Amino acid sequence: MEKQIRNRASQLIEGFCSFLRKCIYSIVSIGPIPKHIAFIMDGNRRYAKRHNLEEGSGHRAGFSALMKMLKYCYELNVKYVTIYAFSINNFKRRPEEVQSTMNLIQEKIEGLIEEESIVNRYGVKVNFIGDLNRIRQVGSRTGYDRYLAQLAGRALDMHCVHVDE
Repeated sequence: MEKQIRNRASQLIEGFCSFLRKCIYSIVSIGPIPKHIAFIMDGNRRYAKRHNLEEGSGHRAGFSALMKMLKYCYELNVKYVTIYAFSINNFKRRPEEVQSTMNLIQEKIEGLIEEESIVNRYGVKVNFIGDLNRIRQVGSRTGYDRYLAQLAGRALDMHCVHVDE
């Protein structure tokens, strides 16, 4: 019984949030919508430390938030999204941390291949920009290579970038 009440409450909250989002979209849509938005994936480690979470949990939370933002960008007809995901400076961190982050990136790229992913649902085209050889040096590019093979004529361009020094 308690589980049913929690499920119902969750559905009500989700429905209310959806309604609020539609209201906000209606208001925002009155003005000009940018064609290009950029996100800098920064602060995930600090977030995890501040909330006493396991190493890597902040990056997972950041990825989840990013997927929500991509959905909102799609709903608002933002055509281009750039994501600064892994700075060249991040390679200066502990090797275990770099490898852990690369493993997470690999896992998430593999997830983008899945049919039900937000990228496939909305026809998002992903371009990886930067020194991709560094990715090869740290970990496998299998997911990246498989994903590139599946890209064709997508509606929303998303660019994953890392900045060289």
